[in-house]
Amino acid sequence: MSNSLSRVMAMLRHIPRHPRKIDTNALSRRLERAGYTISIRSIQRDLNDLSCILPLVADNGRPQGWSWQADADPFHLPFLDPQAALTFHLVQRHLSALLPESTLDYLAPWFRTATAVLEANDHGVTRWPDKVRVLPRGLRLRSPPIDPGVHATLYDALLRERQVTIRYLPRQATAPKEYVVHPLGVVARDTVIYLVCTMRNFTDVRQLALHRMRSAIMLDEPCNRPEGFDLDAYIADGAFGYSESGDTIQLEARFTSDAAAHLFEYPLADDQRIVPDGTGAVRVSATVLDTKELRWWLLGFGDQVTVLGPPRLRDRMRDTVAGMAAAYGLMTASVA
Repeated sequence: MSNSLSRVMAMLRHIPRHPRKIDTNALSRRLERAGYTISIRSIQRDLNDLSCILPLVADNGRPQGWSWQADADPFHLPFLDPQAALTFHLVQRHLSALLPESTLDYLAPWFRTATAVLEANDHGVTRWPDKVRVLPRGLRLRSPPIDPGVHATLYDALLRERQVTIRYLPRQATAPKEYVVHPLGVVARDTVIYLVCTMRNFTDVRQLALHRMRSAIMLDEPCNRPEGFDLDAYIADGAFGYSESGDTIQLEARFTSDAAAHLFEYPLADDQRIVPDGTGAVRVSATVLDTKELRWWLLGFGDQVTVLGPPRLRDRMRDTVAGMAAAYGLMTASVA
């Protein structure tokens, strides 16, 4: 390969996509570090020539900045292969709601190229998107609409670690309220996306649903992150399980064999034990977090599960079942 061609290829790799830019002085320094010695005048001449055949643009700044056009198709050597195109396609289909707007805009040319590659290739991998589906557990609910401006602002603030002023409509409120929040993370749970944050100067961590936000303005002030905060630890502590007591409990329950079948493959906890009780049913014990989600899960089995302990959970389940029976007009016997 000629030295001039390898130098041109090295130079093109350092040119960012608009609105970012790089000037000839910076390009000269980067090329010099890569082992290429060339004058700034020669770099300028190369860029002018290349802009006639490639989607390169220059601004009127001093020094002049160069960029790939914002909507230019990616310049690939080698060309995007079907496996890579499939990856971009799946990212666009399944992760768009979790990516910042700026990232999606940046990836848009790759998405277009990926679609073109998949449509142009008669290859097994190109038909993969028609063969794979991701299904949620339980009843499928529709995702609530999120204001695109709010979505973009919050994700940008999360990237830049900046505070945000939001207008938020709390559940059952009639008018939105204004808050200053410190973004810490984003969690997608089922069909709802939550902003994990602190508010004003408080340190307690909150969850705010994005679809309840009516506006968002990013501020110049940096966000304050609680010392030692870790998003994974926050989730593991049951934050999204809607904690009842915040404690772990020793669950004891009698399951029918059919209801407990999946627990052999997907245990509730590392210390889970399943023991036949001699009646065709099994007794399940495990250390779990005391959450509303646990109770919803147990109630979902109906009469196939009987909670034996701890007493507080058994009493709550008994009261719920009694309330359900009353709602359906049924008489219930007193249960000890």
